[in-house]
Amino acid sequence: MATTVEKKDNVFANIIKGLKSEWMKIIFPSNEQIINDSITVLISSFIIGLIIFFLDSVIGSGYGFLFNLFGK
Repeated sequence: MATTVEKKDNVFANIIKGLKSEWMKIIFPSNEQIINDSITVLISSFIIGLIIFFLDSVIGSGYGFLFNLFGK
């Protein structure tokens, strides 16, 4: 009976050791990297928003033209 308890303790200890080992592999970004990445995301979002706005306007105008041309 004692061996099963020891095996359970070993499994739990191995899980904790594995978690600690994986935690030590994590590399957290510096403040400068966070700022650069945030600026990149904001600029990219703005550009993609402009592209979507432009395409929506062109397609909307095209539909409007077709509805006026063939509509009642």
